[in-house]
Amino acid sequence: MADNNSSEAPQDLSGKTEQFIENNSRNLVMAIGAVAVLIIGVVGYGKFVSEPAELESNQDSWRAEQYFMMDSLDLALNGDGLYPGLYDIVEDHDGTKAAARAQYEIGTILRSQGDYTGAIEAFNSANLNDDVLTVLAAINIGDCEVELGNYEAAAGAFSKAAKSSERSIGEDYLAPIALYKGALVDLELGNNSAAASKLTRIVEDYPSSNMKATAEGLAAAIAG
Repeated sequence: MADNNSSEAPQDLSGKTEQFIENNSRNLVMAIGAVAVLIIGVVGYGKFVSEPAELESNQDSWRAEQYFMMDSLDLALNGDGLYPGLYDIVEDHDGTKAAARAQYEIGTILRSQGDYTGAIEAFNSANLNDDVLTVLAAINIGDCEVELGNYEAAAGAFSKAAKSSERSIGEDYLAPIALYKGALVDLELGNNSAAASKLTRIVEDYPSSNMKATAEGLAAAIAG
């Protein structure tokens, strides 16, 4: 995004924020999303053995989720002729955790394919009851809104993600991401003071974050 040279003008930084988000957010969020889905899947399969609806939905969805993890996206979405795809899981197992995960995964795939509006709809439809995926969904929505040029909506999504992360076991990792992305959008909107506030939170509240140095550099550039 920017180096640590405090003489760089804030307006120059603002002009680079969209490129930073485009170059860095997709792979980052997809990576943590994939890890989170794997964790949720492993834990979920054991937890819901006693619940028939959940058990059936997990049995139906395992192959689609496996394709998702393998980046076999068409097979993940539509199935392989033997096992149902994510769209089928959502339709056939509405109200289950597997369906919620499927909606999240559909959103991730649509986003990777450039269907940002469809991705936002999928993320919003995912009734996630997980403190990691909920934050990731909000971050994804923010990134999609940025791609669509809807910076006000993106700012709201990143703010929601940052707030939700405070109740997440992944707070120390997820909160700095949400705050930093929010700061970049603030710069696009000309809200330098709001951006500086978010960057200060990263430095002060998450000192062990690997984003601390980047946040410090950007904050210094804004102030300079």
